[in-house]
Amino acid sequence: MAIKVTDVPARLAETLVIDTDSDTTGVGSGNDVFTGVTKADKFYCWKIDNSKVNAVTYVKVQAETSYTLANDPDWRFYAPANSLVTYVFPDGQAFSTGISFIATSTADSANASQTDPAKSVIVTVLGGT
Repeated sequence: MAIKVTDVPARLAETLVIDTDSDTTGVGSGNDVFTGVTKADKFYCWKIDNSKVNAVTYVKVQAETSYTLANDPDWRFYAPANSLVTYVFPDGQAFSTGISFIATSTADSANASQTDPAKSVIVTVLGGT
């Protein structure tokens, strides 16, 4: 077993969001995930559990209060088929308006026709200041 050790910032995150069935609708926790939370103007970590899906899934993120399919994402995270991936940003990625995301099997960045993953994709986001 390989072990990787890395320093963790003094305060990694203060807000945890878990979307247990992410898809292309952006409804619920997909839209403005940190709404009503005063301790989140950066995100530090995205964990994508694509282990139930036998295909690639993309989590597309916009720094907006609601996701607009026709617009390019500000961040796009790749999750291979049948896998769990984690993206860590030790210094955080700042945003001011809000954070909204979708999970899709459509590779195109901006496309009004996005396809839902075949099964549940679990997306976890850590936010903070």
